[in-house]
Order: sequence, then structure tokens, then C-alpha cells
Amino acid sequence: MRFDQTTHVPNQSLPYPSRCLVSLNMANVTVLHHIEGLDGKNVVLLFGKTRAGKSTFVNDAYGKKVVKTTMRLTSDTNEISYVNEPISVGDLEVYLVDTVGLGGSGKDHDRASFAWRWLRILHPGKNRKSQLVPTVKGILYFIDIMDGATNEDNIRNLETFKALVGEEVLESVVFVTTKWVTSAEPNTQRRLENIFVGWEEKIRQDFPKASILRLDDTTGRLDEEDLSKLSRLERTKREREYHDNAMRVLGLLLTKTATQPILAQKEMYAGGKRMKAGQTTLGQTTIRHLSIDIERARDITIIQQLRRTIEAIKNSVMMKVFFPKGTRRNGETISHK
Repeated sequence: MRFDQTTHVPNQSLPYPSRCLVSLNMANVTVLHHIEGLDGKNVVLLFGKTRAGKSTFVNDAYGKKVVKTTMRLTSDTNEISYVNEPISVGDLEVYLVDTVGLGGSGKDHDRASFAWRWLRILHPGKNRKSQLVPTVKGILYFIDIMDGATNEDNIRNLETFKALVGEEVLESVVFVTTKWVTSAEPNTQRRLENIFVGWEEKIRQDFPKASILRLDDTTGRLDEEDLSKLSRLERTKREREYHDNAMRVLGLLLTKTATQPILAQKEMYAGGKRMKAGQTTLGQTTIRHLSIDIERARDITIIQQLRRTIEAIKNSVMMKVFFPKGTRRNGETISHK
């Protein structure tokens, strides 16, 4: 099954064998402090606003609620985390990495914080390798279909996302629209279709090699409360459908795995330990957004905070910010020589 610009997830047998990890009742979730923690692994990154469906997708893919709401890998996560146990997709053992929500997700989920976290994770540190090998094999960007493509929050989120991943990996990027309702009234259904068309046009313009698809559009999606009202048999049937849908998405995504590292990782690697956040495309994009906010702001306290953030991004050497002198990493003391 090949990628099209618009891909519907069909209701058919799985293109790849799946493995329900029924043993993961108490899933072991790890905060990703540095990309080295996933060296040699096949990684799929999940992006999107809070409650766009990232963590739900993780649970669907494992065929089990492997992540509880009290754990870090949730829709309200403040960390970038992954489930230690991989999931089988075809011949690949894949690690799903859930990220903090992008801007518009809540007061603690701003784009500047998002950028800092990723630059910290991608910085090569002292143990800079002679050759940069891509770890990220595919990227999913989740979109609540009720959320319009052309509002400023979403435009900024897409600009931030592109500044992070770059253009060379776009064939391995899939935008996943979620929360489709099959029982919607005709007017509501037409509205959802119009929103989808808006997203198609935006993605075709800004991410020409990426794909967009609909998740659960043929089965619909019930929330946890409605699922709990079903009989055990019907609920099991629904959960299996959601699992199959998630595995189809992963199967489609991994038909063409990324052969290049994402842009921010390449830039941090090339810049070395003296690299400043403001020298990266992601840092520059964040500064541009903050500068617009300063022009609009009227509160002097907010203006001062925004200016301090810009100065930090421009002038902070990433090695010193995230790996202070004298700290130990991978058994070695960092000296910043």
C-alpha cells in the first residue's frame, strides 16, 4: 500500500502483523533525556496538541491501556517519554515517543519550551560521534479534526514542527486527523470535510512530500465514558478495531522510513558543543514568534519575560545550559574545554 497525498485507512485486514502487548499492564515509561538513549532503535515520534490523540494512539497500538493517567506519557505530559517495550510493525521493532503538547495545548505547553526540550535532547554533547546515524524512522503529527488549519496557533505549530524536522524527512511524515464521528449530522459532517480539505491544502503547500490520513473515520471513535457503557463483547470489538486502525497507520508510515536525521539534530551535530539555540532553524523560528508577541503585548511584565526568553535562546550555549560543567553523563565528566 503506497502513500498518497490523502490516505484513508481502509477497513481491511492488517498489512502488517501486529503484536498486542498484553503483558504491559504496568508499562515501563522512560523520560527521554537525550537521543542517545534510543541509539540503535527504530523510533517513531508523535507530535500534536494536547488531547489531539497521541497518547490514545499509543494505547491503541499496544492493544492495551499501557499508560495510566498518573504516568508521564499522557495527553497532559510535561516530558518527552517513550514506552520501554517496542512494538512489532512488520520486521521492525518500533519505539513510540510521545511529546509535550505544542502551543495552544495549555499554559505549560508553549512552543519555546517545546523547542528547548528538543534542542536539549538532540544536542550531541561531549560524546559527538564521527557519523550521525538517523534514529527517527517516522513521524506522526496528530490533528483533532475539529481544529481548523488556518488559525494562528496551528500555523505557528506547523512552522515550529517544520523547523524541527526539516524537509529531507517529509516522505516519512504522516499527518493523522483524529476524532471523526460517523454518526454526525449532515451539516456537522460537511463541516468536518471542509476542515479536512483546509488541512489538506495547508499540508500540500507547506509539507509537499508528507501524507495526511483519517484515523477511525470508518469505525468512528467513542470516548472512554461511552466505551464503558458497552457490553464486554462490544467493547472488546471496538478496542480491536482501534488497535487495527493504529497498526495500519504505523504500517503505512513505515513503508518508507527516514534515511536522514531530522533537521535540528543535523544542525546541533554540525554546530558542536559551542552551538547556541538561536543558531538553529528551530531557535530562529521561536524567536520570530516571540518577537511578534512582543509587538502585540501591552503588559510590561510579559514583554520583559518574552525578551529574556529571546536573549536566552540567542546567547545560551546548549552544551553549558543542559550539561553544566562538572556534571557526569554516560560515565564521563563534562568539562566544556
